[in-house]
Amino acid sequence: MDARAELRRHFGFDDFRPGQEEAVRAALEGRDALVVMPTGAGKSLCYQLPALVRDDLTLVVSPLVSLMQDQVEGLQRVAPGSVGLLNSQQSMADNQDVLRRAVSGRLKLLYVAPERFSSRWFLDHVQRTQLGLFVVDEAHCVSQWGHDFRPDYFRLADAARYLRARAIMALTATATPRVAQDVVDRLGLGEPVRVTTGFDRPNLSFAVARCASRQDKHRRVAAVLHDLEARPAIVYAGTRAGCEGLAKTLGRELGLDVAVYHAGLDRERRAAVQRAFMNGDTPIVVATNAFGMGVDKADVRTVVHETVPQSVEQYYQEAGRAGRDGAPARCLLFAEARDKGLHTFFIQRAEVEDAAFGAVARRLRRQAAENGRYDVELGVLADVASSDRDGARAIVGHLARAGIVQPAPSPPDRVVGRLAGEWDRRALLACRASAGEGQRVRWRQYRAIWGFVEQRRCRREALLRHFGDRAAPRTDPGVICCDVCDPAIAPRLAAGAAERRAASRAGASGWS
Repeated sequence: MDARAELRRHFGFDDFRPGQEEAVRAALEGRDALVVMPTGAGKSLCYQLPALVRDDLTLVVSPLVSLMQDQVEGLQRVAPGSVGLLNSQQSMADNQDVLRRAVSGRLKLLYVAPERFSSRWFLDHVQRTQLGLFVVDEAHCVSQWGHDFRPDYFRLADAARYLRARAIMALTATATPRVAQDVVDRLGLGEPVRVTTGFDRPNLSFAVARCASRQDKHRRVAAVLHDLEARPAIVYAGTRAGCEGLAKTLGRELGLDVAVYHAGLDRERRAAVQRAFMNGDTPIVVATNAFGMGVDKADVRTVVHETVPQSVEQYYQEAGRAGRDGAPARCLLFAEARDKGLHTFFIQRAEVEDAAFGAVARRLRRQAAENGRYDVELGVLADVASSDRDGARAIVGHLARAGIVQPAPSPPDRVVGRLAGEWDRRALLACRASAGEGQRVRWRQYRAIWGFVEQRRCRREALLRHFGDRAAPRTDPGVICCDVCDPAIAPRLAAGAAERRAASRAGASGWS
């Protein structure tokens, strides 16, 4: 088969990007593959093209509904009627229709969330299909060492075997060598084709600016975005309240409407903000990390982090949303000593008392019907665990790893699933072990991200080495590498000399 001819026929491209052809051929030959490519390098095509060429079904597991919807909409233009999506936001009738089309052979690709594999109804239907390729997108979620570990991903290896998939393809943009090997082991990839194209983005400039206060940060962000060439821009803030406050400040300083995006907004509002940003009506979005996956906007000129992210992996994934068109773009991180204290506070707050595990397990058992199924409001579990909603959902994840519960697809404000085991001493020890490992990973990530912020060597080189890339850093013509390699760009991030001196004093006294 002429892979390039199929590429032109389906997608209109004359040639593959680096690494794509190797991954495509592995899929067509029925071989397992691990694909590690930076954000914007074209990972999705590695399975989409083989799926359209093969005679069987490709099942794509993806963690976010918005990401799946974006890809499905794009593929419907390429292969109308050949792509389907299952999610909890659709009606049961719609989901049943999608599965009927998959079983009948009319679908080439079917997108699902990882929680879907807890449904016997779903598994029974997929087992009746000709399943060829089992794709795990955002595969770092499989790894306990990854920055976005999700217990629902744990059952994927068993699911792929149960469904008799001919090959597994795992894809990620943010895998250190340790995470990559953990993904291979946990998914049971057999002698996989490993495709790693390198992590460098030569068109991106990286800069970190130390700030004296939150107000200082906001002034600097506004100064950067006054420049029309810095737009479109994504500004990441650490909290929902932080998003709202920064958006108001920027709107006032810049004299325009600045959009806000976070998980606290209803689905329609979030979709409207995303559409406005994609079509150019909204040049600046201030968002939490809920924004970005599935937002494939090529001409983002600036990505700003107003708060230091939780990990290097999170930072590079979000920064990588700049400059996907290959033109020069900037990635700016504004840090203050207070950020470090907030990081330690959130890590310590994530520690779970033994009593909280037991309280949630007992409440789920009380709420369960005779068939063992439960459907509980997340706020109720947060109350019994003396935690917030994120903490309660994390506890359910630990219970799942311990084999006590089996989660099912759930709305954002509820926890749905079924009981799978007894709450006893063994279960408590398993939950402790799961939570303890999570804390060790968080502290490791904390040390890595603050090492990146505080170090004084080339930031591009530091990022490459973090991901195990030994290549020499390079930049495109006219692109400044980073604030360390070219200190002249640092003043352009500052509002003035007085602020720079204040930030320097804050750094001397509050960064260690």
